[in-house]
Amino acid sequence: MKDLMALIYSSKYDQKAYQSLCDTRPDYMLPFGGRYRIIDFSLSNITNYNISKVLLYTDKNLRSTMDHIGDGKNWELNRRVGGLMINPPQLDRKGIASEIETYYESLKYFADAKQNYVYITNPMYITKSDISDAFEKIQKDDADALVFFKRVNDENGDRINQDIINFDENGNAINAGVNLGSSTIINLFAGSMILKKNVFINLLRFTMEKSTADNLLEALFKFRDIKITLYESNKHLELISDLTSYYKSNMNLLDKKIFNELFYEDGMVYTKSKDEPSTIYKTGSKVENSLVANGGIIEGEVYNSIIFRGVRIRKDAVIRNSILFQESDIGESSILNNCILDKNSQTTAHVNLAGNRANPYVTKKGELIKDYDYFEK
Repeated sequence: MKDLMALIYSSKYDQKAYQSLCDTRPDYMLPFGGRYRIIDFSLSNITNYNISKVLLYTDKNLRSTMDHIGDGKNWELNRRVGGLMINPPQLDRKGIASEIETYYESLKYFADAKQNYVYITNPMYITKSDISDAFEKIQKDDADALVFFKRVNDENGDRINQDIINFDENGNAINAGVNLGSSTIINLFAGSMILKKNVFINLLRFTMEKSTADNLLEALFKFRDIKITLYESNKHLELISDLTSYYKSNMNLLDKKIFNELFYEDGMVYTKSKDEPSTIYKTGSKVENSLVANGGIIEGEVYNSIIFRGVRIRKDAVIRNSILFQESDIGESSILNNCILDKNSQTTAHVNLAGNRANPYVTKKGELIKDYDYFEK
């Protein structure tokens, strides 16, 4: 897709929404599914559709991004012409610039690009968008912009406060709004859009000059002189915006159908490769309905959990409904339920930790948790 360039930006990132998990990493760099990072899905989907010019907007915590992504080699984006460009965050007097301000600072980059269309995606919408089909639609409809949406049943209120697309009685999109729970069936914004490059540039200039919006979706519907078409996605979608949705999206991967849709259908998901041995399962260990990455040692019991690379679970420890990041070490006879342990976290023997599905217990990176009563005996 030589006439399409890609832009990746997590436009609604709130560090406080993830407790300590985002103290040292941005939201799109959160570990996901045992061996991946959230950003892997956007990069892989873009690569699978042969888009070779990609701009990634980063957070101020750059180290994890550079360590994992580097020059984009694992996604075949380390090219002399085009390839991956990593753009540091734009700051203003109030801190982080708005989405519109961020894009506006890169105006020359867009203007100089040979491509005539821009694919813009938020990596926190984990899905396999059919970019090729959508690109054909925007051209066929002779539209200036295309917005991806997904019709979902939100009877449980999981999508409250998320962006939605509102239609008139003739089925035409009239504006973007926020889901307040008044309807069970909603047209959820699916995190991506395609714009003609010249329209995108004019939109940024108009919005900056008139100060009509902070985010691109809102600005798009306020820019009346363009034709907008919609693309309804039928792909599985996981939307991560806070700790609760992050935990739930990981747990959803224990459903084989969801796992296969996200990781294997419509192209593979690529990540930074690491050469590690297979996980060792010692005599007496037990693992049920869990994702376990390589390089670990399992001596205890694991149920309904996500276990990342190099994790050690010692004798008689029990892990339930939890996510253990890379190199975590769980002491003997410890019990964890509804927990998220950050990288290099450790517990001594006989530690009991428990949260709940709406508010899992979270440790800090490298945290050591002791059972002081046990040690005082």
